[in-house]
Amino acid sequence: MSNINNHGVDMNNQQIKDLYSIEVVQDLSHEAAATISGGALDLSDGSNGDGARRNNIGRAVASFRSFNNKASWYEVTGRRDWIVYTGVNFTGKSRRLQAGTKGNFTGTFNNDIASARPA
Repeated sequence: MSNINNHGVDMNNQQIKDLYSIEVVQDLSHEAAATISGGALDLSDGSNGDGARRNNIGRAVASFRSFNNKASWYEVTGRRDWIVYTGVNFTGKSRRLQAGTKGNFTGTFNNDIASARPA
């Protein structure tokens, strides 16, 4: 049972500190959180990272929906590789993207990525 009521005070009527006033609690940016958790995938529909983007993808995505078949560029942040697929639900041709790399998709993968997951 919690010792905190709905007014932010404990049962001894002591005011509870704001979460961010506690020394060890930090507000992390999405990029920092993705790096801490092992990395993330960024995609862009233009070459060299230009154009519309999907950033900080940190977990498996079975379908990019409106972004399906648009990715022309990628960046993998952190220490974890990613696998991208030409079909939804991790089907079709696959390509492993190495951690810490970025580049333009070429050949059959250019504008043909529909799903991705961490390796």
